[in-house]
Amino acid sequence: MGPVLPDPLPTPAVAVAVSVVLGLGLTGCERAPGDVARPAPVASAAPGPEQPTALPTYDPATTVGDYAPGFPLDLLAAPDDATVLASSARPTDDGLVEVTLNLASRRSAQQVIDDLAARLDEAGFSESEVDGATGLTAQTAFSRRSEHDGGTRVETLFVGVLDDGDRRLATISGSVAAPG
Repeated sequence: MGPVLPDPLPTPAVAVAVSVVLGLGLTGCERAPGDVARPAPVASAAPGPEQPTALPTYDPATTVGDYAPGFPLDLLAAPDDATVLASSARPTDDGLVEVTLNLASRRSAQQVIDDLAARLDEAGFSESEVDGATGLTAQTAFSRRSEHDGGTRVETLFVGVLDDGDRRLATISGSVAAPG
């Protein structure tokens, strides 16, 4: 996902417009008997927009709007009708790839999970429920154990889906065997 930037400050034109509207709203207001007229405070110059700060740097393994190099497409490709928002694939020293896939889909939250679950089940992953209230519409986890170089390799994936109006935002992240 990209950075969330704060709303910009009002432009000088907006500040002037607000001042004029407030001034017009006060026109015709009269002082009550006995009120003393006080001098108006000196207005300082309207602040200009904040100076932009540097955006955060992103891991070079992250690709926005597409699949990162080395991403395991055979295992985690988004459905054809989904939009890939961002992905990452970072190889580890133990033969795994740490992956993240963020996508948007018009499918229901359960359909997003079911589509992924079918492919992962076929690849030998087991699904397990995730306990706890997270604010997500749906969530689940998958894992697979395999023997590799005399040891056991454990691959895990977490899937979280959030309703966002008429679309679902899904994040799939974890560690899987390197492709190929």
